[in-house]
Amino acid sequence: MLKCITFDGDASTLDTLMSYFEKLDKALADVHEVLHKETAELPVFVKEGTRIIRLKKEEILYLEGYGDYVKVHRTNGKPLLSQVSLKKFEECLTDGSFCRVHRSYIVSLPQISYIERKRIKIGNDLIPISESYMPAFLNRLSLQE
Repeated sequence: MLKCITFDGDASTLDTLMSYFEKLDKALADVHEVLHKETAELPVFVKEGTRIIRLKKEEILYLEGYGDYVKVHRTNGKPLLSQVSLKKFEECLTDGSFCRVHRSYIVSLPQISYIERKRIKIGNDLIPISESYMPAFLNRLSLQE
């Protein structure tokens, strides 16, 4: 059964209610921003041999898969070799700054110097982009044409 609701109050009550909803919407947006920032700053822990190493996501240049191993190339220091699959790393790096570009590579988008002929230049290395990952990769970039 439907009921008809009528508004018998004055316009100031409606204005007060609208301002309350606007404040609530802003508060929810602020909470969402804080939560997103905290999850983006969470470190990644990588096990290399018997050591567990803490890495900040901005330290990672790219990840290179070697079967059941992953080589983590970093901005400083030598690469780490961890016995974790590339798929597992991909699940951990969900903040939007990483993208899989090849069966064996995940790159950090902020670390890309340039892209040319299906290859990405990061640091001194060229990383291939496979045909199957190309559309998703290009969608992740903010292209200015």
